[in-house]
Amino acid sequence: MDSQPIKHAAEREDNGRCMIPLQLGSVLVLKSTLNPALKSKTTVYGAVPGQMIIIDEPLFSLGERFAGRSGELVCAFLHGKQLLKFKSKFIKHLFKNVIGIDYPTEVERFQIRSSTRIPVNIETEVVTGTGVGTISGRMADISEGGCRLEFSRIIQVQKGAKLRLGFTLPDNQRINSLACTVMRVRHHFNNTVFGLRFSGPAKAVGRIEKFCKICVTALALRERGDDCF
Repeated sequence: MDSQPIKHAAEREDNGRCMIPLQLGSVLVLKSTLNPALKSKTTVYGAVPGQMIIIDEPLFSLGERFAGRSGELVCAFLHGKQLLKFKSKFIKHLFKNVIGIDYPTEVERFQIRSSTRIPVNIETEVVTGTGVGTISGRMADISEGGCRLEFSRIIQVQKGAKLRLGFTLPDNQRINSLACTVMRVRHHFNNTVFGLRFSGPAKAVGRIEKFCKICVTALALRERGDDCF
């Protein structure tokens, strides 16, 4: 994955106010500045530029909710083909499990490849619709738009065929009846490899997109030496 800085300050409006492209549902990857062992991910609920970012209260990897000792944060998120990274700090609790953190004045931006495929090893149930019933395969990689499936047998399926998948993501989210289109088929000895494109339902595809964004963000940070993410 290519990762190189293209800007070291946030874009600003004419009045000089820092602006970053946060949207409802944006996923932030977080770590505590004071205790780097505390790391988490969270969802953005809203933002007031220059004042506050409203997020779901993080549950850190050590099994505790946001605490005073983790009040200073480094945050990162993926926006298109850019990785954005900034410092923030806890401001206050707003509602149950919803908090406000400081809106940053400076943001680092890095260009990355958003189509990065995430290596995985996921047992997958596949319904081909050809009368064969359900067959088992192994998902070898996944991206926001598709995946690669491998089978230790010859599977006779044509390019353009429609499949449905069932599997559990590494973060324990269950995906059922995911509709896919076969884009590529390759046979090698007694093995078959499918290249698939996801097509719905939207809720399932959204879960996969969120999972991939978190993984790509973490990979890009590690490539830059931020191993604690």
